[in-house]
Amino acid sequence: MPTAAWGRRCGGSVLVAVALATLALAGEAAEPRQGRYTLGVFPYLPPGRLERLYAPVARALGEAAGVRVVLRTRGSFERFREALAEARFDLVFVQPFDYVRAAAPAGYRPLAHWRGRLRAVFVTRPDGTAATLADLRGRRVAMPPADAAVSILGRALLAERGLAGAVEIVHLRNHFACIRQVLARTAAACVTAASPLRVYRARFGGELHVIASSAPIPPSLFAVHARVPEAVAQRWREALLSWERTGAGRRLLRGLGFDGFVPANDAEYDAVRAIWREVTAGGGS
Repeated sequence: MPTAAWGRRCGGSVLVAVALATLALAGEAAEPRQGRYTLGVFPYLPPGRLERLYAPVARALGEAAGVRVVLRTRGSFERFREALAEARFDLVFVQPFDYVRAAAPAGYRPLAHWRGRLRAVFVTRPDGTAATLADLRGRRVAMPPADAAVSILGRALLAERGLAGAVEIVHLRNHFACIRQVLARTAAACVTAASPLRVYRARFGGELHVIASSAPIPPSLFAVHARVPEAVAQRWREALLSWERTGAGRRLLRGLGFDGFVPANDAEYDAVRAIWREVTAGGGS
């Protein structure tokens, strides 16, 4: 069952999360492949917000290819990565480390990624209490889940600046929860990225100041499983690349916090693979 219907019935993010989590496996197993496909989106935003932003994306991609595309996600980064490894989705929007760890080995190939590069950004309240990374020493720093790309990059930047172990790191379920820790003054900083920060500001406002950013890496991307017919995959790619040139497409992009999409290829993500090898060699997982 498409998540859009669940969003209308439930009217709350908790119930949307339950719907997405409990029905996803059964729904995917029952769906015929021909003419009906699943779009899996990694859970970087709260379930209700994810549904509101990506259900229209699923509809637009379905219309572009003359097929039906239904939205799926999982309740955590770990469970989403497990579903990737099992190739539960036909099309995915996935963060770069999960692409190299799970999606590519499971048979997914890149279609497009948003223009630009992904950086972890440290945001604080603009009240002068933390103007640099050094000011975070001995204080609490909120991050999305530990295996989120920005969390990996954020911890690397702290280590580079000699702050590994010098700050208290707390991991939250998603980017919005991280940002709210700062606004509620329960954390001195949040590690997030430009896109979720834009989405949050557009929806809720809130004064936030970027005090540091990590080195850039290739960004989150749309990738398609090898079982999807090439003609369908090509129409999806063309649709994604065309959005910045149409009014409807630009509205989708504004909602997502992206400027546009460009073609993606697997070789770009060798840089992410190199970082992941360093992380795992240093005891990460």
